[in-house]
Amino acid sequence: MGGKKVLYFTRHTVYTLNALPSPLKPLKGPSLSDQVMMEIGEKGGFAVDCTRNGEVFDGDLSAYGAFVFFSSGSLQQLMGTESTQGSPPISERGKARFFQALVEGAGFVGLRNAVSCSQDIIGCSYNGHAPTQEGRMVVKSPNFPGLENTAESFCIRDPWYTFKAFKKDTHVILAQDTEVAKKAEVPPERQEMHQKILRPLYPATWARVNGKSRVFYTSMGNFDETWTNPIFREMMLGAIRWTLGLVDADVSPNIDEATPQANQTEW
Repeated sequence: MGGKKVLYFTRHTVYTLNALPSPLKPLKGPSLSDQVMMEIGEKGGFAVDCTRNGEVFDGDLSAYGAFVFFSSGSLQQLMGTESTQGSPPISERGKARFFQALVEGAGFVGLRNAVSCSQDIIGCSYNGHAPTQEGRMVVKSPNFPGLENTAESFCIRDPWYTFKAFKKDTHVILAQDTEVAKKAEVPPERQEMHQKILRPLYPATWARVNGKSRVFYTSMGNFDETWTNPIFREMMLGAIRWTLGLVDADVSPNIDEATPQANQTEW
């Protein structure tokens, strides 16, 4: 494993998530999520480097013990020139160096559309999302770092992602309560999108071990209000410390017990 620094990468291609700067909301200093990540690092005892510049992966990555991606687009798109921020892409050399760092034991934390980066790393495929609505997260791994003092469930607003083809080594941390989605008031033009969430309980936040690399993913993070939410911040702190190897956790596969119908994408 590398050092104990964290690289927070926020390059966006096809669209820009609400919690990040965009051409309509230009960057003037660090973004809110940059600030939160640096505060988390200060509290957790690790340094955080924040960047949207894909050229960072061409440099020496040995100081980084974990990579946090809050990006949009597939890995191929992150390697392309198109960007909503005008930021340089990841090069072929940078991609190889990044994957080599994971092979050597660096951790990976993915948020929101980072699920599109790599099915092999994240452990599933993206399956579309529902319109923005209040959702309920059911805590399936209450002893995971950062969630020890969280209630059995909590509510939060987001355009909820759905997934398919979960790997069997998934350790479910938070599961999406789809019963809440059934009660949501959705405009007719968004009903087709909403149908994607009407399915059995499925993972929304999870951990897994990919070779030597500790991997954490959460579908949350779209809005500023999520980044200021104490539950989210404590969970992110615990997740990053776990991926860095600063704390341990039981992440044995539990998907069959926690969400037995996880791969059933329709009712």
